[in-house]
Amino acid sequence: MPRSSDNLWDLAVAEVQRKENSEDDTEASADSERSVFFIGNKNGGKTTIILRCIDRDEAPKPTLALEYTFGRRAKGHNTPKDIAHFWELGGGLSLMDLINIPITIENIRTFSIVLVLDLSKPNELWHTIEKLLPITKNHVDKIIADIGKSNSKAANQIVQNVWRSFPNNHPDLESEKRKIICKTLRFVSHFYGASLLFTARLNPIKELCVCL
Repeated sequence: MPRSSDNLWDLAVAEVQRKENSEDDTEASADSERSVFFIGNKNGGKTTIILRCIDRDEAPKPTLALEYTFGRRAKGHNTPKDIAHFWELGGGLSLMDLINIPITIENIRTFSIVLVLDLSKPNELWHTIEKLLPITKNHVDKIIADIGKSNSKAANQIVQNVWRSFPNNHPDLESEKRKIICKTLRFVSHFYGASLLFTARLNPIKELCVCL
C-alpha cells in the first residue's frame, strides 16, 4: 500500500523491485522443477528408464496411452526438493495425437524430450524418428510462436537457451558432420547397389576413403 509520503519515483522503484522479486520467485520455482517426456519405440524401455530415475525397484508394466508420474529428490538439508515430472507416450507411433498434451506454455521453459529407440529393431529406427520428431517439434514451435505474440524476448530466450547448451563451435560438430554425411551417402550408395569413394585434390592418396 503506497504511503502518502511516497513520491512518483519511490512508487516506481517499489514497483520495479516487486516485479523483480516476483520474477526471481518464478525462476527459483522453475529451477526446482523439470518435466521430461519419453517417446519412442513400443517396448523400447521407456518405463524402465523412468523407474530407475525415481529409484523405484519394480517390474515395468506396459504403457497403455499417456502416463504421468513424478519424483522428488532433496538437494540438501533444509533445502527445497527438486521435482521431476515424467510423461510417457505408449503405443509407439499409434498414439501420436497425444504428444500435444504434456507440452504447454506453462512448462515449455523447463521441458525436455527423450526419444527412446530400440536398437534391436533397426528397420524401425528411421521410421520412428521420422514420425515422432517432426510432430513434437511442430508443437513446440507453435507454443514458442504463441509466446512470441505477447513476449518476443521470452520466445527468443527459450530458443537461445536450447542452442546454448551445444554451441556452434563445439569441437565435436565438425567430425560428427563428416560421419553423418559419410553414413548417409553410404546408405544411398548401398540402396542403389553402388560404391562410394572420397578423395581430396591436394593429397588423393592420403585422403582417399572407400566406403563399401
